[in-house]
Amino acid sequence: MMDFSGIRVHIIGLGGLGTGQACARALLSHGASVEISDCKSKKDLAGQLASLQMLPITFHLGNKAYTDIDRANLVIPSPGVPFDLPALQQARAAGALVVSEIEVAYWLAPCPIIAVTGTKGKTTTATLIGKLLEAEGHSVLLGGNIGTPLIQQVQLADSKHVLVAEVSSFQLEGVRDFRPHIAVFLNFFADHLDRHPSLNAYWQAKLKIFSSQRSEDYAILNFDDPALKNLADRLKAHITSFGLNEQTQARSHDGFLYINNEKICCIDKIRLRGRHNIYNILAALAAAQAAGASLKKAEEVLSNFKGVANRLEEVAVINGVTFINDSQATIPQAAEVALEAMDAPVILIAGGRPKVADFSSFARAICKHAKALIVLGEAAKSIASAAKQAGFNAIHFAASLPEAVRSAKALAEPGEIVLLSPACASFDMFKDMSHRGEVFRQAVLNLAKKSEAPRKPAISAGARKPAKTASNTKSLKNRKTREATKLR
Repeated sequence: MMDFSGIRVHIIGLGGLGTGQACARALLSHGASVEISDCKSKKDLAGQLASLQMLPITFHLGNKAYTDIDRANLVIPSPGVPFDLPALQQARAAGALVVSEIEVAYWLAPCPIIAVTGTKGKTTTATLIGKLLEAEGHSVLLGGNIGTPLIQQVQLADSKHVLVAEVSSFQLEGVRDFRPHIAVFLNFFADHLDRHPSLNAYWQAKLKIFSSQRSEDYAILNFDDPALKNLADRLKAHITSFGLNEQTQARSHDGFLYINNEKICCIDKIRLRGRHNIYNILAALAAAQAAGASLKKAEEVLSNFKGVANRLEEVAVINGVTFINDSQATIPQAAEVALEAMDAPVILIAGGRPKVADFSSFARAICKHAKALIVLGEAAKSIASAAKQAGFNAIHFAASLPEAVRSAKALAEPGEIVLLSPACASFDMFKDMSHRGEVFRQAVLNLAKKSEAPRKPAISAGARKPAKTASNTKSLKNRKTREATKLR
């Protein structure tokens, strides 16, 4: 524990994730003097300010934001605040230490930290690590980019806990001493280039997860990703590899998952969809074992784990049509992986604010896996154009997500799937990807209610029974069997 008595702390941001509030409460409890800046007005921040009004905090809001920042000893920007902000440059020039919230959480943590990063799969993997450890009696606190600030969970922890943290590049770019005992790097794709000045800058931020590790720590690396495999000789920590080939320590083979040649689980027992989730599971198993889990209950955990919200989340089955929410797919590669994971014809809903200019690879995946495409948002025309150039013509436009859901339902037949996997960010129409997922979820549930409403039987002397269609009668192979076959 650190004593912050006499330390002037300036926190930037009172956003919806609660990082600023959590930092303020934690550091006040350790004796710091706290000031908070936010460019929003007092009116816009009424809810956040009300929860802090009884605490001895000085606020600098609106056009008074960053007042006295050059007098601070420690400055903590919320994850959404760019580290090249002029106010942060001013603070550094005046001698302040500028670090992210997870750095301060590490200073205060009384127990080991397992940190998970990667472009995609972080939330699923971190959640699963927690469940694998809890199944064997470990006391786990889950925080970070997953929703609850890590520093908030640190306040609840003691030496018997394990802290599992999802950490983003936004958080990692501001660390100095942050040292997870177990660091997991899942994968790396082009993303967040609206925040990072280059792909290399994004990569370098991610690599900071390992920068303070020592030989007694663990680095869990995806060896099927060449860039990650090449890190192995450069890191100080003990390396545990995972992948789908027989050379890795955590691997899939012949329909089973293995850790160091020990058979852990039958793939057919796993409830999560998709090849990408096999990677997430292998990483979680490796991390849990490094943390001391025997994995004796791993198959039970995996057979009951349905995943997390907005990540290939099955929302409902309506008249034989399955609706799946994959709102977290904010880049084309993630949406391509989602399409590949489906085991039936797909009506795909895609679009939003584009993070890339080239949708050609995504278009090829649409041609291969989709029956129809419904596009919306700022990227609608770009995605539609790419799909047409790839030879796909079953394209429909929607003005809103609820309209897209209704159109998809009209196009889908029993046994088919309606998949929201946007391949784009959400900010053109929604607060964030979670909000987009909630709108999708609610639109689907509204359809479900209508389908359950009692109807009077139609009376028609000339009524005919509906003709059977190939899609109604075609039997689909078991999903798990197909996925297991792909992995053998």
